[in-house]
Amino acid sequence: MLSQKTRYAIRAMQHLADHYGEGPIQLAAIAEKQNIPAKFLTVILSELTRYGLVASRRGRDGGYWLAIAPVDITYGDLIRHMRGSLALVPCASRYAHEKCKNCLEEGECRTRALLLDVRDRTAQILDAIRLSDPIVPVAPFSQDDT
Repeated sequence: MLSQKTRYAIRAMQHLADHYGEGPIQLAAIAEKQNIPAKFLTVILSELTRYGLVASRRGRDGGYWLAIAPVDITYGDLIRHMRGSLALVPCASRYAHEKCKNCLEEGECRTRALLLDVRDRTAQILDAIRLSDPIVPVAPFSQDDT
Protein backbone atom coordinates (compact mmCIF):
# COMPACT_ATOMS: atom_id res chain seq x y z
CA MET A 1 0.00 0.00 0.00
CA LEU A 2 1.30 3.46 -0.85
CA SER A 3 1.68 5.95 1.96
CA GLN A 4 -0.21 9.24 1.87
CA LYS A 5 3.15 10.98 1.38
CA THR A 6 3.86 8.92 -1.75
CA ARG A 7 0.38 9.54 -3.15
CA TYR A 8 0.80 13.29 -2.56
CA ALA A 9 4.22 13.19 -4.24
CA ILE A 10 2.72 11.50 -7.29
CA ARG A 11 -0.05 14.11 -7.52
CA ALA A 12 2.42 16.98 -7.10
CA MET A 13 4.70 15.53 -9.79
CA GLN A 14 1.75 15.01 -12.14
CA HIS A 15 0.80 18.65 -11.61
CA LEU A 16 4.35 19.80 -12.37
CA ALA A 17 4.43 17.55 -15.44
CA ASP A 18 1.16 19.06 -16.69
CA HIS A 19 2.82 22.50 -16.51
CA TYR A 20 6.28 21.45 -17.71
CA GLY A 21 8.10 24.28 -19.47
CA GLU A 22 5.79 26.99 -18.14
CA GLY A 23 8.15 28.20 -15.43
CA PRO A 24 7.96 28.03 -11.64
CA ILE A 25 4.69 27.12 -9.97
CA GLN A 26 4.05 28.41 -6.48
CA LEU A 27 3.63 25.87 -3.71
CA ALA A 28 0.25 27.30 -2.72
CA ALA A 29 -1.09 26.77 -6.24
CA ILE A 30 0.02 23.13 -6.28
CA ALA A 31 -1.34 22.54 -2.77
CA GLU A 32 -4.72 24.05 -3.60
CA LYS A 33 -5.17 22.36 -6.99
CA GLN A 34 -4.04 18.93 -5.72
CA ASN A 35 -5.68 19.19 -2.26
CA ILE A 36 -2.39 18.64 -0.43
CA PRO A 37 -1.63 20.33 2.94
CA ALA A 38 0.93 23.05 2.18
CA LYS A 39 3.24 22.17 5.09
CA PHE A 40 3.32 18.53 4.03
CA LEU A 41 3.87 19.53 0.40
CA THR A 42 6.88 21.62 1.45
CA VAL A 43 8.51 18.52 2.93
CA ILE A 44 7.67 16.40 -0.12
CA LEU A 45 8.98 18.95 -2.62
CA SER A 46 12.17 19.36 -0.58
CA GLU A 47 12.75 15.60 -0.81
CA LEU A 48 12.02 15.57 -4.53
CA THR A 49 14.48 18.45 -4.95
CA ARG A 50 17.20 16.47 -3.12
CA TYR A 51 16.51 13.52 -5.45
CA GLY A 52 17.05 15.83 -8.43
CA LEU A 53 13.53 15.48 -9.79
CA VAL A 54 12.34 18.98 -8.88
CA ALA A 55 14.04 22.38 -8.94
CA SER A 56 13.01 25.49 -7.05
CA ARG A 57 13.59 29.20 -6.79
CA ARG A 58 12.74 31.44 -3.86
CA GLY A 59 11.08 34.80 -4.03
CA ARG A 60 8.03 36.47 -5.47
CA ASP A 61 8.53 34.92 -8.91
CA GLY A 62 9.76 31.65 -7.46
CA GLY A 63 8.23 28.25 -7.19
CA TYR A 64 8.82 24.67 -8.28
CA TRP A 65 9.25 22.93 -11.61
CA LEU A 66 10.44 19.56 -12.89
CA ALA A 67 14.24 19.45 -13.06
CA ILE A 68 14.11 16.86 -15.83
CA ALA A 69 11.61 16.19 -18.59
CA PRO A 70 8.49 14.22 -17.64
CA VAL A 71 9.35 11.66 -20.32
CA ASP A 72 12.48 10.81 -18.30
CA ILE A 73 10.63 10.08 -15.03
CA THR A 74 8.83 6.78 -14.54
CA TYR A 75 6.27 6.10 -11.85
CA GLY A 76 8.49 3.25 -10.68
CA ASP A 77 11.38 5.66 -10.10
CA LEU A 78 9.14 8.14 -8.30
CA ILE A 79 7.69 5.52 -5.97
CA ARG A 80 11.15 4.07 -5.25
CA HIS A 81 12.41 7.56 -4.32
CA MET A 82 9.52 8.16 -1.96
CA ARG A 83 8.95 4.67 -0.58
CA GLY A 84 12.34 3.02 -1.00
CA SER A 85 10.96 -0.06 -2.72
CA LEU A 86 8.11 -1.40 -4.79
CA ALA A 87 7.98 -4.61 -2.76
CA LEU A 88 5.14 -5.33 -0.34
CA VAL A 89 7.48 -7.07 2.12
CA PRO A 90 11.17 -6.37 2.83
CA CYS A 91 12.38 -9.81 1.71
CA ALA A 92 10.96 -9.23 -1.79
CA SER A 93 12.75 -5.92 -2.33
CA ARG A 94 15.45 -5.82 -5.01
CA TYR A 95 17.18 -2.66 -3.73
CA ALA A 96 16.29 -2.54 -0.01
CA HIS A 97 16.26 -6.26 0.78
CA GLU A 98 15.91 -7.29 4.41
CA LYS A 99 15.16 -10.68 5.86
CA CYS A 100 11.69 -10.78 7.39
CA LYS A 101 11.46 -11.25 11.13
CA ASN A 102 9.67 -14.37 12.39
CA CYS A 103 9.56 -15.98 8.95
CA LEU A 104 10.70 -19.17 7.26
CA GLU A 105 14.06 -19.41 5.55
CA GLU A 106 13.83 -17.38 2.36
CA GLY A 107 14.44 -20.41 0.13
CA GLU A 108 11.48 -22.22 1.71
CA CYS A 109 9.00 -19.36 1.90
CA ARG A 110 6.28 -19.64 -0.73
CA THR A 111 4.87 -16.25 0.29
CA ARG A 112 8.20 -14.63 -0.58
CA ALA A 113 8.21 -16.36 -3.97
CA LEU A 114 4.71 -15.06 -4.67
CA LEU A 115 5.54 -11.51 -3.58
CA LEU A 116 8.76 -11.48 -5.62
CA ASP A 117 6.62 -12.20 -8.68
CA VAL A 118 4.15 -9.47 -7.68
CA ARG A 119 7.04 -7.05 -7.17
CA ASP A 120 8.56 -7.90 -10.57
CA ARG A 121 5.24 -7.49 -12.39
CA THR A 122 4.52 -4.24 -10.55
CA ALA A 123 7.97 -2.91 -11.48
CA GLN A 124 7.45 -3.92 -15.11
CA ILE A 125 4.24 -1.89 -15.26
CA LEU A 126 5.39 1.16 -13.25
CA ASP A 127 8.75 1.37 -15.03
CA ALA A 128 6.96 1.45 -18.39
CA ILE A 129 4.69 4.39 -17.52
CA ARG A 130 6.25 7.83 -17.64
CA LEU A 131 5.08 11.04 -16.04
CA SER A 132 4.47 12.37 -19.56
CA ASP A 133 2.06 9.54 -20.43
CA PRO A 134 -1.61 10.49 -20.41
CA ILE A 135 -3.51 8.79 -17.61
CA VAL A 136 -7.24 9.22 -17.70
CA PRO A 137 -9.08 9.14 -14.36
CA VAL A 138 -11.63 6.34 -14.03
CA ALA A 139 -15.00 6.47 -12.35
CA PRO A 140 -15.12 5.27 -8.74
CA PHE A 141 -16.31 1.75 -8.02
CA SER A 142 -19.92 1.39 -7.03
CA GLN A 143 -21.49 -1.19 -4.73
CA ASP A 144 -22.72 -3.01 -7.85
CA ASP A 145 -19.11 -3.59 -8.98
CA THR A 146 -18.37 -6.01 -6.13
